[in-house]
Amino acid sequence: MSENNNNNNNNTGRPSETEELLKKMRAIASDLWRESPNVSAEPKPKAEKPARVVVKRPEIGIDNLWMTADETIDWTDALAHEYPTDGLTNLRLWAFYHNQAEAVLAGDTKAYAEVLKKANPLGELTAFADGISMRAPGGDRVEAQFKCKKEYLDADGKKYLSAMGVRIARDLLACLPVSEVGVKAVLEDNTVMEVTYRREALLHRNFSFLDPVKLTEECGAKY
Repeated sequence: MSENNNNNNNNTGRPSETEELLKKMRAIASDLWRESPNVSAEPKPKAEKPARVVVKRPEIGIDNLWMTADETIDWTDALAHEYPTDGLTNLRLWAFYHNQAEAVLAGDTKAYAEVLKKANPLGELTAFADGISMRAPGGDRVEAQFKCKKEYLDADGKKYLSAMGVRIARDLLACLPVSEVGVKAVLEDNTVMEVTYRREALLHRNFSFLDPVKLTEECGAKY
């Protein structure tokens, strides 16, 4: 009799205890879902950009002219590779180096002249002279002559002449595989300095702390 009553209750449309419990659990779960923060919707913190460090090259003047120099051209590397391997030289200039490398390594002075014209290694020094010329008299020597600016010569003659001389030598030795660079300074057609810098005399030097006058005199400068 009791079993029949239970069955009748289930068939009256009223929810059973199990159904009531399931409804309550669904309601709790729904409330929890609505209250939970949407983590994926939260804006992600922006990554901080690393501070950009700008290293400014000091302004070039007579007081530091000799401290810097052009990058050395590796002519053996230029001969062996059609494309630049140093990450610095542009493609067109490297192609020129590649085409000239065999002749340059053979000491061909015509190739030297072409390289000096194209690379213009002393271009940065034109502000410190009234004119600069270069020539290659032989396969192991390059020469440069510059016309002095009188104001620099009057201010500190020896420092000006030696600063120019050392920088010219460094740039030309970096440009061509020669053993020595001759430098002549003139003022109104008068020679005011003449010196030859040999490659070995400039090797392993700390140019940031070097006295250009002393080095130039060690190289046999004539004033």
